[in-house]
Amino acid sequence: MKLLSKITLGASALLGSAMASANTDVASTISTAVSTAQTNYTTVVVGLLALAAIGFGVGFIISKLSR
Repeated sequence: MKLLSKITLGASALLGSAMASANTDVASTISTAVSTAQTNYTTVVVGLLALAAIGFGVGFIISKLSR
């Protein structure tokens, strides 16, 4: 019985430490993914605003030239 309890205690300690390191890895991976997504989102928004400004500018110039 003592051997079984020692084996159980060792296995639970091993699993506990493995789960703690897995949680750290997952948390850092999620943090990296969130920051990358925010960067991509910002790039897309800036690109769309620039495209809209260019389209408005070209349309304005064409309308003024055709008068």
